[in-house]
Amino acid sequence: MPDQAFDADAVLKLLKKAKASGKELPFAFGLAGKPEDCGLMIDLRKPGKVLRGDMKKAPGIKKSCFGTLRVEENEVLLQPEKPLKGIVKQLKKKFMKEGMVKFKPVLVGPDGSIIDEDSLPDDDDTAGTSPEPRPAEDSTPDAGAAAALKSRIAAAAEAVKALGKPDLAGKLAPEIKASVKLLGQGDHDACAARLDRLEAALAKLGGQPKPAPADPAQSEQAAKLGKLLTAQAAKLKSLPPEQAAPLAEQARAIAANLKSGALPAAADGLKALIKALDTPAGDTAPQADVMEIWQAAKEDVDRGVSSLQDALKSHNHPVLAQIADAGLAGVTDGNQTALMKALFEMKSAAGDARKKAAQALLAQIAAYLKFLKDDPVIGMVEDNPFGVKAPVKTPLTNALRQMAEIAKAA
Repeated sequence: MPDQAFDADAVLKLLKKAKASGKELPFAFGLAGKPEDCGLMIDLRKPGKVLRGDMKKAPGIKKSCFGTLRVEENEVLLQPEKPLKGIVKQLKKKFMKEGMVKFKPVLVGPDGSIIDEDSLPDDDDTAGTSPEPRPAEDSTPDAGAAAALKSRIAAAAEAVKALGKPDLAGKLAPEIKASVKLLGQGDHDACAARLDRLEAALAKLGGQPKPAPADPAQSEQAAKLGKLLTAQAAKLKSLPPEQAAPLAEQARAIAANLKSGALPAAADGLKALIKALDTPAGDTAPQADVMEIWQAAKEDVDRGVSSLQDALKSHNHPVLAQIADAGLAGVTDGNQTALMKALFEMKSAAGDARKKAAQALLAQIAAYLKFLKDDPVIGMVEDNPFGVKAPVKTPLTNALRQMAEIAKAA
């Protein structure tokens, strides 16, 4: 007999359907005392609010929330009306128990940015209500500072793991959790002070270099772009669903670029989004230029890779120098050439020829996304032993997904 709050067969079937169609489906989630007893209801027709009413009647459910979900690759992107702390942790364990390990639950905000559920405030309410959403990247002037602190926390967590000493890791882990909590509460000064102490301890223990302070100009730009994006997201809500859907996807890609620090790509995406939103409803909204999106993302990646090349050359080793001379182009040459050819063909095509070129571009985008996911050299570039920040996967993946949406609409 299927679980009243979690019918595994029905959930699996509808997640596969959402993945195949790319459409959003309504859902309701129920938080339980034990993760194995949590609930997830998905339906093609019933609104999330109705599903939540059914969920609250299920035995063992303490709190509940509802919203919409979509599936990208194997990520189940949950966008509740009000995020409920514990939804990701409980669903991960529930999926594992039900043999659905290939699906990864991810909590996202209204603008599509990923929310760290540990940053959500604790809620002791037992009446079934849930806390107000706290976006991962705020739109206030403090957004840049929050993003910088979040990056420092992530770097410190990796440094703790790299120590390879369980006893020390056990002592330092609470400092990481405390920093996350302070960041979630918006106490940036206390969070920064705690991180200063933690980074100093790590430097002493493992010779870990202290992260460079965030560039104030870059932080200010990120805050401005975040504020602009929030304003455009508000405009999207007033549009008809068929007009809002492709623009919402662009907004999600912009938010992902902001989060990863790809500010030029985010700025270009925002220009295109603002232009599209300002176009009268009777006119055809201009599509963003796929070539510009890709070039902006590549420039971001090239800056990081260039710094890594300098570090490689400084060691005066013939093999390292050879790798440095090849750079990222040496790794992605085949993919890059095929993608650029498809981009040029779509840019110059019109009418039926544009549709054909768009399909060819989609095939190259899929091949490039697979390459980014599977190629071990990309991981070595990002996780290099020189401490050089050279993000590749996130900025390129965000750009490719945004380009795919444009190609699909061509």
